[in-house]
Amino acid sequence: MFSCALAGCGASARDEVQAKLQQFAKATASGDYKTLCEQVLAPSLLRRLSSAGLGCEPAMKIFVQSVQDPTLSVARIKVSGKSASAVALTAAHGQRAALNTIELINTDQGWRVSSLGSPAAGTAGG
Repeated sequence: MFSCALAGCGASARDEVQAKLQQFAKATASGDYKTLCEQVLAPSLLRRLSSAGLGCEPAMKIFVQSVQDPTLSVARIKVSGKSASAVALTAAHGQRAALNTIELINTDQGWRVSSLGSPAAGTAGG
């Protein structure tokens, strides 16, 4: 039963996306580069890092070290087929909170983060 819960047996796509975002937040907060690279980030994002001349773990080390005490609060998740987006409030010590959109894709290994934190649409004052 425990392994079924980890694998997301019977969970909706929205629940699986939520779980992946929680895993992303936890791995970022704890500096777990291996989990970020092997279980959280999408192959397409890993390829973009590689083409920029960065290996995943060195890139994640730079990313993780740039934030202290990060938090991620998911406001909304939208699933459309094999892609999903989440609007989340992100914050870290010494940085302003920001509303961002995190994109995910459903791969053969489950949901993976394909794009990190672009500003959420419609958040500018007007």
